[in-house]
Amino acid sequence: MKEFSLATCLEGRNHRYFVLADHASNFIPERYGQLGLPDDLLETHVAWDPGAGALAQSVASRLDACAILCNFSRLLVDPNRSRDRSDLVPAVSDMIPIPGNRDLPVEERHRRINCFFDPYHEHLDYEIELACKNETQPFVVAVHTFTPRLMGDAQERPWHIGVLWNHDEESARKLINLLRRETDYLIGDNQPYDARVFNYTVDRHVASRRLRHVTLEIRQDLVSNKEGVERLTSVLTNALDTIA
Repeated sequence: MKEFSLATCLEGRNHRYFVLADHASNFIPERYGQLGLPDDLLETHVAWDPGAGALAQSVASRLDACAILCNFSRLLVDPNRSRDRSDLVPAVSDMIPIPGNRDLPVEERHRRINCFFDPYHEHLDYEIELACKNETQPFVVAVHTFTPRLMGDAQERPWHIGVLWNHDEESARKLINLLRRETDYLIGDNQPYDARVFNYTVDRHVASRRLRHVTLEIRQDLVSNKEGVERLTSVLTNALDTIA
């Protein structure tokens, strides 16, 4: 019996867009004992992308779009990493050791893939395929957030919004240029992460279908409360309606 739903599916009527958030939750089933981590650490970027779920839901609601939000912590198994990567089940997250993932037996790694990773991607694949059966191919928006400062860094990251790209550079460039022209936000071009390295979900489900898309990285302090989420929602949905 499932202890929880692997993903939240929001049904929208506007098939022009599809929104997803891989790191929307810090939930870890009780049997894992929080992987040996205290509550305060589980609330940080170590375990999830704070604010990503709220922003993805808000953007999807404003666009009346379908959205899929992952409902388990990336510390169990990271849905945005390929199966062959060593950090698929991270033993360390931003210099913080994860006791419950240390010296993980191969059998447990496979079990997490079978119980969490594969079902999530199968569900996402089904929903995107369903969306693609409409006359209008959806423009996909992948939502992530990033911490203002990594452990050991002397300075904060300067960007407010990062637009990541690999297969659809045209859409990314349009969004980057529009946001730089129309807002005061400092916009990162494949920063603070490079989509040519970290974009497994989009590569697997979106680029493979040749769908137009962007991956967004929003600095977490900008979506730490309702007002911030609403502000970014307005900025992003207005911009997306211009470029999509």
